[in-house]
Amino acid sequence: MLSRIAESLFWLARYMERAEDTARILDVNYHMLLEQSQQSYRLRWEPLIIMAGEEKLFSQLYGEANAENVFQFLAFSEDNPSSIVQCISKARENARTIRDRISREMWEDINGLYYITTRFNPDEEIAAGPHRFCDKIKFGAHRFHGVTDATMPHDEGWEFLRIGWSLERAEMSARLVDVQYHNLLDALPSVGAPDNHQWMAVLRSMGAYEAYHRQYHSAIEPERVAEMLILHPQHPRSIRFSTAEVQMGLRAITGSSVGYYSNEAERLAGRVVERLRYDRVSDIFSQGLHNYLNELIIMCSAIGDDIARTYFHYGVAA
Repeated sequence: MLSRIAESLFWLARYMERAEDTARILDVNYHMLLEQSQQSYRLRWEPLIIMAGEEKLFSQLYGEANAENVFQFLAFSEDNPSSIVQCISKARENARTIRDRISREMWEDINGLYYITTRFNPDEEIAAGPHRFCDKIKFGAHRFHGVTDATMPHDEGWEFLRIGWSLERAEMSARLVDVQYHNLLDALPSVGAPDNHQWMAVLRSMGAYEAYHRQYHSAIEPERVAEMLILHPQHPRSIRFSTAEVQMGLRAITGSSVGYYSNEAERLAGRVVERLRYDRVSDIFSQGLHNYLNELIIMCSAIGDDIARTYFHYGVAA
């Protein structure tokens, strides 16, 4: 496969995943926070920007992290390269350059989603709240996954798609758990129960609320939330599951067998997967949750850089 095609497939998947994850987090947290008091929710808009990894740019463009500014920035801003509208536009552009390598249904689906997003009026959506807009993005991304799975041969090209959306999901999940965990615990009084309302938002942001209750059959507990979202081997949005998908995709491309690797990206992916397979949540908290997740984010970024070096033939700054 040409490196140009592989790169377009990889980034097509990453941008679609980024748009969906941002829509999911924005929608759930927006409504959960608005149910709190005015004083409470104003203090908690900034974590949504931190989760998106764009706090420096946001501070340059807006003076205050309030409901309207955060929605505008994460959903519609042309100045934010990771806004939902920008991600859908970039995904469509990557798909357009490789129309002969993807199915007609995939192109029609992503092209249709792009035109749906352009028809939204930002001012009207900001006034009404994000639910309608975010729902279109979430279900559009779900449909794209389904159409891709059903109409594209599961060959090398499909593996680059799988690697792209899984790597993006692992990074976003790590940032979400890190930021939300410390934000919520720091907001607690010295003696008090966890804010179950907000932990519910964390689980719903990752589509894990029902799975959590099936797994633990108990009230929401912060450590178990972290265990579910980091270490669960089967939940599709856990960090362990997502990085295992990256590893399997890389192995499928090179043909490496279990216990071996063909390049640095495979080696790092295997290292992350084995760590998550054998770590326990008590080990993670003993080390420090923030440090643990920050290391995972750095390693995921390094995997992405090594994929670029290996398959896309261009230099990546260290």
